[in-house]
Amino acid sequence: MSGYLAKLKPEEIVKMDVDSIYIGNLNTVDEDLSLPLHGKYGSVLNWFTEEERFIRADGKVHRPLYGMGNRNVKLKVKAVYEGYSEEREFEATVLQEKKENIVAEILEVNLEAMPGEKAALPSVVIARTTDGRRTTLPVKWEKYEPLWKEGIIHVRGIVEKYKESAIASIHYYNIEETHYDIPKRKVEFLPIGQVRLKEGTIFYERQQNMLNYLLNIDDDQMLYNFRRASGLDTHGAAPMTGWDEENCKLKGHTTGHYMSGLALAWGATGNPKFREKINYIVDGLEECQVAFAESGEYHTGYLSAYDEEQFDLLEQFTRYPEIWAPYYTLDKIMCGLYDCFQIAGCEKAKIILEKMGDWVYDRLSRLSREVLDRMWSMYIAGEFGGMLGTMVKLYQITGKENHLKAACFFVNDKLFYPMLEKCDTLEDVHANQHIPQIIGAMELFRVTKEEKWWRIGKNFWKIVTADHAYCIGGVGETEMFHCAGTTCDYLTEKAAESCASYNMLRLTAQLFEYTVDGAMMDYYDNTLRNHILTSASHADDGGTTYFMPLGPGQQKAYSTTENTCCHGTGMESRFRYMENIYATDEKYVYVNLLIDSVLGGEASIEVDTSETDGIVKVVCRNDMDKGLKIHIPSWAEDGLRAELNGREISRITLEDGYLCVGEQCRSDDEIVLHLPMQLRVVKNPSDCRFVNLAYGPYILAALSDVEEFFPLPDLEKIRPMKEKLHFEVEGLEFVPFPEIDTQKYHVYFLAPESGQC
Repeated sequence: MSGYLAKLKPEEIVKMDVDSIYIGNLNTVDEDLSLPLHGKYGSVLNWFTEEERFIRADGKVHRPLYGMGNRNVKLKVKAVYEGYSEEREFEATVLQEKKENIVAEILEVNLEAMPGEKAALPSVVIARTTDGRRTTLPVKWEKYEPLWKEGIIHVRGIVEKYKESAIASIHYYNIEETHYDIPKRKVEFLPIGQVRLKEGTIFYERQQNMLNYLLNIDDDQMLYNFRRASGLDTHGAAPMTGWDEENCKLKGHTTGHYMSGLALAWGATGNPKFREKINYIVDGLEECQVAFAESGEYHTGYLSAYDEEQFDLLEQFTRYPEIWAPYYTLDKIMCGLYDCFQIAGCEKAKIILEKMGDWVYDRLSRLSREVLDRMWSMYIAGEFGGMLGTMVKLYQITGKENHLKAACFFVNDKLFYPMLEKCDTLEDVHANQHIPQIIGAMELFRVTKEEKWWRIGKNFWKIVTADHAYCIGGVGETEMFHCAGTTCDYLTEKAAESCASYNMLRLTAQLFEYTVDGAMMDYYDNTLRNHILTSASHADDGGTTYFMPLGPGQQKAYSTTENTCCHGTGMESRFRYMENIYATDEKYVYVNLLIDSVLGGEASIEVDTSETDGIVKVVCRNDMDKGLKIHIPSWAEDGLRAELNGREISRITLEDGYLCVGEQCRSDDEIVLHLPMQLRVVKNPSDCRFVNLAYGPYILAALSDVEEFFPLPDLEKIRPMKEKLHFEVEGLEFVPFPEIDTQKYHVYFLAPESGQC
């Protein structure tokens, strides 16, 4: 590094120093910040703040009292070196203090068990607060002996800090005689290797941008932190930046997303260059894993971009920001390896992954359930991403029981128990910390067929989509869920984290395989188009929005060099456009998303859409021994017309939102759908003050930098513009939300006669 520094000019040093500053995730500040006084390359750093009340220049944080709301604070740093200087501005969101929970009632726990067995008592109970909310509280249960016959026993639990005891009623009877309606998997999605997007669409353009970006990434830079941590040569690569900067506790996570992105890109294109990059990254990680083991300082199988200290500190309940979610980072690395094996067929990735899974089991199996529960309940420090689901998927490819046992170490009662009871306790819960845990519960259901995991997944999805989703399908504000039915109270510049929608789509797809519910595909389609597609940069710089601003006159900001979590998932999302377009069962091929695409293989299908006039053509290119089912979006059901080979289908009957076409499809069979494309007002069920405007599948945005809400324009005065799907009224131009780049916009409007709900 010294030779590299010797070549730098003073003006380059100050620039590099301000660019390399990392001071934590500033989107949710609730602890003091560590503001460096010296730059990585030698500059002196001076800090300034606009709001001394909330963040001082020395990094001391004073959170606003509850009710004051979160506060956005601008921090400025000036780097000085040999007479040269460079400035940089940061914006931090200081979270208000948490609402005080005054408990009015602790709800009884009701469980079922077989005679002679001990029931698995949850580590939390649900409490009702005096202001009508629901929350969870940790509980310690007294010891008890099970009944050996049918009957009920009551177990007392101690809830710390509260006088009232918890009660668990355990109902003993022969459960085997009780029938549970456990759903069976009805369809499976066809792999992206059989799907290609058609040129000339916005989906294709955004995917091409990401393909170009991935091809130009320096693989040695992606391996930099791993090689440095394991004592290997870094091959002259430049250090990583942002959340992967050397001083950041989350470094390594982007490399995991990168591997998933490469695997998906290979599946989406078959381009051998992506396979070459996969092999190079995997070979490099194998060298690092071996180096860790041979050093004698690490446990066998360990692989990460830093040493094991973060895991040690987590077991001592060390808080963020001293540590930052070590199992979250591990999950991203393991997911990347899994995708390289599962999608791209890289066997070496599986070997590395299996050793990592063994390390996870060996590490966590020595900890008590009480310690695990406390670890996972810790804000950010204990965030473990999708480790539960990742370990289940690893078990499915290795068959090792220890990998399935390790998955269960990540079961989180604080989230799962309320969901099992259909109880919304999500207020003030970190959204994207917990959605992947539900995905993991669904993976457990897939393997164990235990009905409770299904109920957890289904109930969570219903609660979130009904009461916590914005019009674009996104969830969370400043990364957090808020009180049910209050999304319109949080129309800010930090609404709808992209990672959360990425994971909600994954969960929706899991549930859909067991339900084939058109309503779920409606949510999927809306979120895919109006959030995930909309979150993509319009250039090939890898940019993805962290949040999707939804307030009046706000604009998108793309995360590129900061290597945030959303930048990571963005490397994958451009290929997940095609992930769930097609599915199949024994009798039918399903077209779930009306996206211009071609399905190859035995079932060869082509979908062409004309969004201006609402005409969709679905053409069979091969004879098939299966029929066709096409999802009709809910907005298009009224007024739908359809033709089969030029003849109108006289009676259109939809089954769970799907149009069924025949028992068998023959080559050149053509189904033409005439969708009623028209302007429509989208109401917000929980807040009638605001509405959105849509055309077909797209939310429309009005171009304007005015920072006050507009009333909904008179729809009778709206006129189409020359550009496709653009409209004009009262001097405002309305465009499909995915077309917005860096312009300022409005997507929420005051409803007519606002306030008269």
